[in-house]
Amino acid sequence: MCNIQAGDACQALPGRLRWVRFGEPEGRGWRCPAAERLTDRLPARAERMVPKPVWNLSRHASGLYYRFRTDAREIGVRWTLPAGPIASPHMSALSVSGVDLYTEDEHGRLRFAAAGLPHRPGEQTCLLIDGIAHKPKREYRLYLPMYNRADDVAVGVDPGARLELSPPDPAPPVVHYGSSIVQGSAASRPGMSVPAILGRRIGRPVINLGLSGSAKMEISLAVLIAEIDAALFVVDALPNMTAKHVADRAEPFIRHLRERRPDVPILLVEDRTRTDAWWRPDAMDDHAAKRAELRSVYRRLVEQGDRRLLYLDHDGMVGRDGDGTVDGSHPTDLGAHHMLQRLEPIVRSALEHAGLTHEPAT
Repeated sequence: MCNIQAGDACQALPGRLRWVRFGEPEGRGWRCPAAERLTDRLPARAERMVPKPVWNLSRHASGLYYRFRTDAREIGVRWTLPAGPIASPHMSALSVSGVDLYTEDEHGRLRFAAAGLPHRPGEQTCLLIDGIAHKPKREYRLYLPMYNRADDVAVGVDPGARLELSPPDPAPPVVHYGSSIVQGSAASRPGMSVPAILGRRIGRPVINLGLSGSAKMEISLAVLIAEIDAALFVVDALPNMTAKHVADRAEPFIRHLRERRPDVPILLVEDRTRTDAWWRPDAMDDHAAKRAELRSVYRRLVEQGDRRLLYLDHDGMVGRDGDGTVDGSHPTDLGAHHMLQRLEPIVRSALEHAGLTHEPAT
């Protein structure tokens, strides 16, 4: 259970539980002390390299998480939010500023356990798990807010319970760079962004570099992203770009990744078709123009010998019934499910067969 009020139950928690403050989360491409804050997604030096909106968005904690093991009967969480809104017009406070707890079942599968809802800016304290039977230690994963900063994250357990932070996953990550759709806009809670679900499904870290409205393939982002020792780069920036952006920037962006990471597959993803585009010719024309430019870059680079460049077309990306978004653009959990049906198979194939190419639909 989660007490979402600022009342007596939440205020009593600090004296009732033993609190352990957590340090650096997983889901980042750069280790401390490269970052100014523990939950920044880009290193501190990026502030001088990238546009201001990119830097500001990189300070949102989307995709970051803590893994820990405990045999506790009660589990609480404490985190601090900065001053400002904790919700948005199309996203709840849980999605924007809350936390999300998963734990492994008897088969070792990570499943939703509880959510921590914020009540106002400042310190949040919430009881997530209450009164479960003592069992051997099991692993938990605590996802941090998708559209807000999170500071001073701590987990509380009942006195006498064992609690230990899991060692970082050593597997090379998938790096998912893209728009607000990647960051998690309109997902119901932090564990339901596309990169978060993908990471649980493939059993590998997925770094969320979604930058709402600001993923435009600047070369500075390619320079930073190429520093990551990745298993796969997913480039999903078309929703934020014009056709001219794609024509001018896509090839230099991809070439830089390839020069720095010659053996790492790069997956180019077409933009989802807006669910209101069926009656808006301007939107359909915009989709077609951007996709044509991206396909042209893809085919040119493949013809020049890049056999580790992959392509995923837009077909059915948020479903075909028109009900996969909250506002015509941003996928709901249903839309994210449809996206993963397209994305997951090619990601798995890319990880298993690094030389596989995948022709876009015509």
